[in-house]
Amino acid sequence: MLTSEPKCAHIKPEAQKLTGGARIPTELFADSPTLASFINGALPSGLAWYEDLAFITGDGTGQPLGVHQSPALVTVPAEGGQAADSIVIENLANMFSRMNPSSLGQAVWVINQTCLPELITMALNVGTGGAAVGLLSGGNIAGAPMMTIFGRPVLVTEKVPTVGDANDISFIDFGYYLIGDRQTLSIDASEHSRFSTHETELPVTQR
Repeated sequence: MLTSEPKCAHIKPEAQKLTGGARIPTELFADSPTLASFINGALPSGLAWYEDLAFITGDGTGQPLGVHQSPALVTVPAEGGQAADSIVIENLANMFSRMNPSSLGQAVWVINQTCLPELITMALNVGTGGAAVGLLSGGNIAGAPMMTIFGRPVLVTEKVPTVGDANDISFIDFGYYLIGDRQTLSIDASEHSRFSTHETELPVTQR
């Protein structure tokens, strides 16, 4: 009979403050009844953009440690003789093979949009011939592309480096990424701090 004992690590989350805001002419609120609704959607979207950026590329100093800075990161080298600023199917196959087996069913590809031409036109070379592999093609160019690679979804974002640079394409299981929300996003409004300029200040805070 085999016995095992689990090993546990202590995690101590440290909350960081993410702030933003806007200054709006006070008269504009009176003239635009729908402005408040627009702001309530635009400001959270702006903060979410920077949150995503930190979750991917943050260095952990006063901000989250991004997946690209994690000690768990595995870097797959380019193929011998591979052209600059290119992606070949061997790159993707090697990345796929380095993923934990238990994560293969939930990991996603994260790519910069400049990778799309390489992926859409990718071919598998066999001797002196070859054939298109159509990683992102949904049948023909008129249809919407099926954004998957080896059956896993592709997330396209401008928050990672452009094609040819390190981390231009990644295969990530975000299930292992821990995020602690200490304080949900709050939007306040004050007419007093900018009283002399007749502006309403809208500070946004999240921890």
